[in-house]
Amino acid sequence: MTHRSAVPVSPAFESIARGAQFRDRIAIVVKASRKAIFQALHDVALRDMKLAWALGEIRYLPSRLGGHMPAVEPTRSFLSLLVDGGTLILRDDSPHELITGSAAQLHRVNQAPRRFTSREAFDAFTDPNHEKLFMSIRVAPTGPDEQWLVLEHATRALSPVAERRFSWYWRVVKPLGAFVSWRLLRAIRRKAERAATATARARSRTVRATSAERFQPLPGDNLIAEPLVSLTHAITIDRPARHPNRGHSPRTRQRCRRALDRRDLGL
Repeated sequence: MTHRSAVPVSPAFESIARGAQFRDRIAIVVKASRKAIFQALHDVALRDMKLAWALGEIRYLPSRLGGHMPAVEPTRSFLSLLVDGGTLILRDDSPHELITGSAAQLHRVNQAPRRFTSREAFDAFTDPNHEKLFMSIRVAPTGPDEQWLVLEHATRALSPVAERRFSWYWRVVKPLGAFVSWRLLRAIRRKAERAATATARARSRTVRATSAERFQPLPGDNLIAEPLVSLTHAITIDRPARHPNRGHSPRTRQRCRRALDRRDLGL
C-alpha cells in the first residue's frame, strides 16, 4: 500500500482568501515533475475536457443567448480564457502555485464579471451585490516521483445579502463545480504524464537493453548528474559459457595444440 503525505495547506492562499464563506478543494496524484504539470496547466484547453466543456456551455447558455457572454474557442488554453474573462493572476509562484481572483454576481444567471486593471483595484472592490472568487492551483510532493495537484477555490460574499443569495446557488453549484474541477485536474494530469513519458523516452534510449539494465547503476553514471540524453547498449546471451575447445572436431583441436606448442617453442 502506498503511503502518501497529506494534501498541504497553502499559507498564501489562506491569507488572500481570508473571510471566504464557501470553500472546496479537489486533489489528485500526478506522476510527473512540477515543471511538466505547470506546463500542462498552461496548455490544457476545453477540448481536452469535453464533458466539463459541455456542462459549462449548458450553464452559460442563457448568458450567451442574451449576448452577455461571447462563445469560447475550445482550442485556446483554459487559463487564457479565464484571464480574458476578467480573472486576475494574484500570485504566480510557478511551478509551485498559481492564485487567481475574480469578482462577479455569481448568484445570478448573468454573472456580469467585473474587470480590473490592477491587483490594488481588485482588493479595493467592495460592491455589496457581488462575490469574489479565489482559486489556487498548486503542486506539492507526496512521494517518490509523485506530486499532489490541488485545485482549491473559495468564494467571499461582499455583504450578508449577497451571502444569503449565493448560499442557495452554492447548494447546486458545489457538486457540479467539484466535478468540473476534477475533470480539469485529470486533463492536466493526462498532458503532464504523457509529456513526462515522452521526455523520459527521448532522454533515455536503449538498444536491446532490458528495463533492469536500463535503470541499474553503471560505471560512469556519476560523471554527469543530469544528462540530456542517455543511451544504453546491451545484449543478453542465454546460454552458459563453454570451454574454448568444446564443440570442435578432433582435427581442429589437434591443430590448436600444435599451434600452441610451436608458439611455446618459439618456432
